[in-house]
Amino acid sequence: MKGTDESPLLSIAYVSVATHPMSDDAIDRLLRRARANNGRDGITGALLYHGGRFVQIVEGPAEKVLERFETISRDPRHRSIQKMREKRIPERQFAQWTMALRNPSANSSGYDDFFSRRGLTRLEHADNEAQQFLEWLSEYWLPAA
Repeated sequence: MKGTDESPLLSIAYVSVATHPMSDDAIDRLLRRARANNGRDGITGALLYHGGRFVQIVEGPAEKVLERFETISRDPRHRSIQKMREKRIPERQFAQWTMALRNPSANSSGYDDFFSRRGLTRLEHADNEAQQFLEWLSEYWLPAA
């Protein structure tokens, strides 16, 4: 989907720290809810969770993304929320995902191959700025698995 002057697309990337370690079940519940809400609101993006830390990019209609970021900012499951980037985008960078997930646990039903080692290799060569940014964040902000 392309952005227009009437309805520009916005992308927000942030990092945060979980207030408590999250189990695979808790991550799966978070992912199911995010996908339902994002599908309803026309939001797409990607979420990385590892070692009690989150990296997320949300994108979509500017008003909806700003509302979602406000909701995310009030979520008691994480703290130290740092917005890394807010940018108007001409088209979606994660158009295929209402919310892709990288969680190193093999038990997570929300795991998406996009963030497997093979998928991360694709990111390193992506011509998509958001995907390259996500790769950089995952490499430098998340601890090694």
